[in-house]
Amino acid sequence: MSEQEEMDTRLLEALALGVDPVPPPSGLRERILAAASEPAREEHGRLVSLPRNAFGRRIPVGAVAAAVAIALLAGLLVGRTTTPEPPPAVAHFTISGHGAFQGVTAKVVDLKSEGVALVTFDHLPAPPPGQVYELWLITPGGKADPAGVFVPDAGGGKVVVVGQSLAGYSLMAVTVEAGPDGVGSPTQQPQIYGTVA
Repeated sequence: MSEQEEMDTRLLEALALGVDPVPPPSGLRERILAAASEPAREEHGRLVSLPRNAFGRRIPVGAVAAAVAIALLAGLLVGRTTTPEPPPAVAHFTISGHGAFQGVTAKVVDLKSEGVALVTFDHLPAPPPGQVYELWLITPGGKADPAGVFVPDAGGGKVVVVGQSLAGYSLMAVTVEAGPDGVGSPTQQPQIYGTVA
């Protein structure tokens, strides 16, 4: 399995955790099977007469088709010039380790329309006993806001769900802090960090 496939699998597993299973309505299976066993009904098209010009003659089909095509194209062009392009709904970033954390990587998927982000860590060593990793969102002015605490699995991986928008932040960083709840502000310079803007 490639690194991208492994990240996608972790991302899908994290997304699945937030979805409650919904049972199908009673009798749905029977209605589907009954509909599938019915013979297909024939439907006949409706006849449409071609419009006539001022002299009472029918307008050729090609002329009608060309007029419709021009109207559709004009509507499309007007729509494109008056409607701004929406911003991308998903953005991707990478944060990485430095110094003692060289080789640690994390893929950040910012689900902008949902106001959440998923951070998938790889190759993260276990923190010292009694300590946890704490994720920080840092503003362009240097203010660090806590975004969650976590401990990686035995393979050094972890998917962290950041339950807030990344808008207004320029950096994401990770420090090692006192467990189990972390701290209100970083107690050390982060060695895992990257831009998210």
